[in-house]
Amino acid sequence: MYCPLKVYIFTTRQLLKIFSSLHVHAAPPISRRFATATRHERNRSNVLTRQLQQQLQSKDVILYEAPPSAQRTFLFMYISAGVQLLFWGNLASLAYVSYGTKESEAKDAPYVLAPKSKRIGIASALCAVGVGISAAMCLYPWRYINRLWLLKGGTMARFETCAKGIASHKVREFSVNNLKSSQRVFTGIGSKGTDAINSSSSHIFLRPTRARMGYILDRKGQFRDPKLIDRIFHR
Repeated sequence: MYCPLKVYIFTTRQLLKIFSSLHVHAAPPISRRFATATRHERNRSNVLTRQLQQQLQSKDVILYEAPPSAQRTFLFMYISAGVQLLFWGNLASLAYVSYGTKESEAKDAPYVLAPKSKRIGIASALCAVGVGISAAMCLYPWRYINRLWLLKGGTMARFETCAKGIASHKVREFSVNNLKSSQRVFTGIGSKGTDAINSSSSHIFLRPTRARMGYILDRKGQFRDPKLIDRIFHR
């Protein structure tokens, strides 16, 4: 069975008419899309800055809150510190009342209670170990910021830490100009844009001027605006 082959020949004008009827929209260049996205982010940051300035005229503004799991973690840490104190305290008490030495150099010499000065020294050393371990366990929540406020006027910042029982460590206030962080909050990684880069520490240290130790912000916490916090504290 013979099927004739049909050959269609179009002129240049017909081809131009066909292509012009097709509505093909080219995607904008990557540089243009990036510039648009950057402009939107900059506008959003400017809006937030204006809103912050307006709010600071009449009230304090919270910039950061720690993750809810932090309070539970530090509760167990305080309990562990108390257990350490009890353990080393009991061990010190036992050493004081029952630590003994040989009465003489003979092999079968009986053990007698050691001199009081020696027992006091051993008990004191054991107490110091217990206090040191407990203090080290408490130092972390004392420096961990639970909430960070920018106070009315915008010149002072207030930290509320996770310290328990010591009011002087619970709330601290510093001048904004005396606080600095060498780490940026905003990294552009993760859903919030605050995840650590290359699996580095999830903590950001906010250090007062002339202070030996800084205060800790957790990248898993809630930030009002990471870029805004970088503009205020990153130096």
